[in-house]
This record gives sequence, C-alpha cells and structure tokens, in this order.
Amino acid sequence: MMKNFWIRLLIPLGLLFVAAFLISEKWPLDGFFLNLATEIIGIIITITYVHWVLTHQEMQKWQSTDIRIDDRLRILLNMIVSGIRNGLGFSPDILDQSVLKSKSLMAIHNEIIRVAEHVISPVVYERLQGLDSEGWETLTAHITNALNSTLTFINTFQVRMHPRQISLLLDLYEALSNSLTFYVIYPDLAGVPKGELPPTRTSPEVLLQSFYEETAEDLQRVLALTKQLSEYIDKSA
Repeated sequence: MMKNFWIRLLIPLGLLFVAAFLISEKWPLDGFFLNLATEIIGIIITITYVHWVLTHQEMQKWQSTDIRIDDRLRILLNMIVSGIRNGLGFSPDILDQSVLKSKSLMAIHNEIIRVAEHVISPVVYERLQGLDSEGWETLTAHITNALNSTLTFINTFQVRMHPRQISLLLDLYEALSNSLTFYVIYPDLAGVPKGELPPTRTSPEVLLQSFYEETAEDLQRVLALTKQLSEYIDKSA
C-alpha cells in the first residue's frame, strides 16, 4: 500500500517539483515556477501527513484483529507440524516438556517449529520407509486435514494478509497437495512389505523408492514453509 502511494502520487509530484525548480533557474518569469515548486512542496507535505494519519488510524483499528489472526496462523502451523509428526510416528516426547508446561503460545509454537526443522525434517525419508499401510492412512489423513485447514485459513483471512504471506500459504497448500500424490496414485503400494508388493509394469520397488523420495521432499518443503511463515509473523509483529 505504501509502495503504491509513493509510485502513484509522491514520485510524480516530486518530479514535477524538480522540473519546476529547474525551470525557475533558467526562466524566472516573475517567480512563477519558483512559486509553483513551493506549492508542490506544500502539497507533498500535506498529502504525506494526511496519509500517515489515515494509515495510523487504520492500523490502530485493526491491531487487535491482526494479532488474533497471527495467533490463528501459529495454531494452523502447529497443527500441520504436529500432524506430520504424528503421521510419521514420532512420540510427543520429542518436544521439550518444560516448554509445553509453560502454556505460552509463542514458546510452544517456537518449540514445534524447532522440532520440525531439526528433528523431523532430516529423517522424513527414513520414516516414510518405515510406515505400514495403516501408518500411511494415518499420515494422509493428517495431511488432508492440513490441506483443508490451510485453504480455509486463506479464504477466511486473505483480506488482512500481506501478499507475501498469501504467497507462502499458497506454496504451503501446493506442497501439502503434492505430498499426497503417491498415495492417491498408488494406495495399494504404500506401506506394503517388499515381498507382498503386487506386480506392476515398472518394478514396484523402483516405484516405491521414487515416490518415497518425492513425498519426503514435499513434506520437507512443507516443514520449511512453516518456518518461513513463522518468521514472517515475527518480522511483521
């Protein structure tokens, strides 16, 4: 919004001021262009002040709501990471229990994001390989829930979000959606022991490895995006 204000109004007025001032140096015309330059400066100061007042009032009016939206976004990110953690078979014990007992939303959120980056993300591929059929069903159920919750959040709060924030949420939605590709196409292969795999035109072992790797990359991207969104909230707060 501020960028558009500068581009559409202040920059043209500023250029007009410079032009009027330079012309007054060569062709005084009884001070006409100098007076014009002075008037333009007055207009710029007035417009800038009015814009600042209106922007400040708008921020004050929405401050409480924006804080609550940020809290809701943290809860969404917590839910996404926790769903992946549960789906990959991680125990709740990987979280610092002292932080959980603090009952601080900010501290708990930071702990969940820390675990996502340093504990879960590095071993996603290995965890996927260890899932049985039931484990895959659990994981995909969590991802589907995260997918729907992310879309609902975007539709509900997009009018109060920064374009960069919306872009990251859309990236998150895409990564969540991509992580379901393998299970949607080959639900009969996911989690099946090698000796029990059904015959396929391409070796089922090759298919499994390829799709496990792609799913792992997508889930790692999901976890990375939760951190980026978390950092964006902190910067904009």
